[in-house]
Amino acid sequence: MESIKHSIQDLTEHFNSRMAEFQKTLQSSIPASSPTTNIAAQFNTFRVFVLTALESLQKQVELLSKQYNQMEMRSRRKMLLLHGIPEEVKENVPTVVSRVLSDKLKLPEFTMDKLSRCQRLGQSTRDKPRAILVKFHDASLRNKIWYSKTSLKNTGVTLSEFLTKERHELFMAARRKFGISKCWTKDGAVIVTGSDGKRHRIVTTAELNSIKCTQNDIPLATIPAAIPSTSSVDSIGKSTSSTQAIRSKRTVKK
Repeated sequence: MESIKHSIQDLTEHFNSRMAEFQKTLQSSIPASSPTTNIAAQFNTFRVFVLTALESLQKQVELLSKQYNQMEMRSRRKMLLLHGIPEEVKENVPTVVSRVLSDKLKLPEFTMDKLSRCQRLGQSTRDKPRAILVKFHDASLRNKIWYSKTSLKNTGVTLSEFLTKERHELFMAARRKFGISKCWTKDGAVIVTGSDGKRHRIVTTAELNSIKCTQNDIPLATIPAAIPSTSSVDSIGKSTSSTQAIRSKRTVKK
């Protein structure tokens, strides 16, 4: 979807540039008194028509991209990412996760059968342990775990939502613009505390750019609609080797 959006944008810029050059040549080559002067007007009408069509197509692609993102986030509503768990050879990930959540969140009733799936993401490295994708059977239990994450403070273990690539990039852009303490995620959306003290729920770059910032915030001249990347995370939780590096940067604040 992102590649289509970039292709349309590149096509629009290329067409606009070439048509501007052609229009300049056309105006200089046709005398004002020539009976074919209306060619310039016809050309301008055609140019406006094509640009309008491209703009409409771009908006439709953006709408489809937004709807796809919402569907993808909905499919992850029972999932969380667990960071900072030491990695061992031949480890039993579900057992490790259930023990950590039970002990550190003070939930003695939490058992391994509450988990639908657990797995490490990405390829193993010696630098830091890989994040663990945790899927719960029940969304309400997932939410209980999520809202108990403050108990993990100073333990070296953190929780984050399993965002899509686009939502994660939006989250990082928001943190760069307003600061880490003013941005967090909730139910897959990015929550930003603006300069007016109000909380804004955003899911697109346009919504982020519409929030004003003060001199105390970290301004961004331009926030790209999408940051090109070779990494991706699909709907069933598989990731490329660079996913770990992306996820490990996030510390959700609330």
